[in-house]
Amino acid sequence: MWRNFTINHMVAVLGLVLSMTSYLFLKRYGIPDKICVGAAILALLVVAIFWSTVLLGADDDEE
Repeated sequence: MWRNFTINHMVAVLGLVLSMTSYLFLKRYGIPDKICVGAAILALLVVAIFWSTVLLGADDDEE
């Protein structure tokens, strides 16, 4: 099971944790639901965009 667990999976899990913690942090201080959900989505997008640029920057020449 752990053999197929790659760094991409780890980044996805950490992005999910970041979005959940940002939602719960804002919710704890009484911020409206729309803003909490928007912050969680924004956190996911930031992680996805960052990791996409990291993967695009990696030069894997298989020739």
